[in-house]
Amino acid sequence: MNYAFLPDLSALTILIVILLLLRQRHPQEQADIWLLGLLITLVESSSHIFYAQNGPTQRGLHIIVLDCYLLAGVVFTWDSRHHPLSPTVRLLYLLLNALPLLAITTTYGLHIYTPGAYYPAVAAGLLVAGASSLYLRRTWLVTVIHLCGWLAIGYLIRQGDYREAVYWSLCGVYTIAALKFQRRLPRQSTGRLAILVGFYIWALCFLLHPWVVHYRAYADIASHVWNMQKSLISIGMILVMLEEQVSNNQWLALHDELTGLPNRRSFENRLNCALGRCRRMNGNLALLLLDLNGFKNINDSLGHQAGDQVLRGVARNLRENVPGFDTLARLGGDEFTLIAFDLKDERTIDQFLNIIHTAVEKPLIIDGQSLTVTASLGLAIYPEDADDAIRLLLIADQRMYTLKQKLAPQAKIKLDISPMPLLQNTSSSPIELPLAPSENH
Repeated sequence: MNYAFLPDLSALTILIVILLLLRQRHPQEQADIWLLGLLITLVESSSHIFYAQNGPTQRGLHIIVLDCYLLAGVVFTWDSRHHPLSPTVRLLYLLLNALPLLAITTTYGLHIYTPGAYYPAVAAGLLVAGASSLYLRRTWLVTVIHLCGWLAIGYLIRQGDYREAVYWSLCGVYTIAALKFQRRLPRQSTGRLAILVGFYIWALCFLLHPWVVHYRAYADIASHVWNMQKSLISIGMILVMLEEQVSNNQWLALHDELTGLPNRRSFENRLNCALGRCRRMNGNLALLLLDLNGFKNINDSLGHQAGDQVLRGVARNLRENVPGFDTLARLGGDEFTLIAFDLKDERTIDQFLNIIHTAVEKPLIIDGQSLTVTASLGLAIYPEDADDAIRLLLIADQRMYTLKQKLAPQAKIKLDISPMPLLQNTSSSPIELPLAPSENH
């Protein structure tokens, strides 16, 4: 047994446990992939403890080590984000292309040095690479690189360079994994740097391995570098998870978790910035407060889950159907607010309000039923109504509640259980904007 590997193995185990505990507190799909790859790497590292160059179990351990290298690389290559293919198709593509490589590493681990034993795997690799690239319509560059890689493996095997064929193919797998992490992780991430350095070192180790085995003087250095990159990758992944959690906390501090819109704190900051811009450019600003009518009835009759769906639906309709606004935020409850610039005359204001009212009253599908909501609006204009954020909010709020009280007796929620094609026939009354008796725009 080779106990020299125990310290590095213990360090890797501790880092994996930390990553596992972190993942339990903050579940992430990406962390599951990392953990699977690192656990396979842990199996490979554990095998080295029992590895003896001339021992009776050498072949079995050699197979485990090589296959774990490949499987870990394939898992790390799995790209879980920003990919047009479905997860099932991606998984099938990855497995089909990995099986021929797995056959080659297993054959080499068995110490079989006959070209004929490798040729069926090379032929299968070429066939799968070509067919999958055509089926998935990969770019010609990707297809050519893939096919050239298999032709290079076939050439090395024909020359009798089995070690080079195996380890250089593993170098290719880990280089692809590094490129995927480089594309997927945020550029400003410190953990990203550690992960990329680790994977590129790993790929370089595979590239140089056929040369290093002939120069035993460098074997110890290569072994330390080999173990260093595994810990480096583990630390990088922990850093990425912590950075993502900090980023999520920062996002939640300024956004409403239910709708994804800016919250009251963020809105107040944006309103002050918008007013500063208007003062510098001598422009005007419209501040609109929007409160849903009869929203309490939705929660009471349909349940709070339906109420949440209504709030998300209204936020989505406003975001997608109201052009030209600077900020859309949810202040809390069923109250939303918009900031818009350069509404120069009463006609422009009326058009803007009509667009908002139309967006709000677009039918929502709640539990298979069509639901139409109405809203009370309150508008304040800078600088005509006020020149500071507090008074603008106060005036808009007063006007909104004046209208809400006026419409209270007839305010209602329209529930339509007719078939879906009839949704387009849903109609609603226009929303009126009351002005204070002594104020005009």
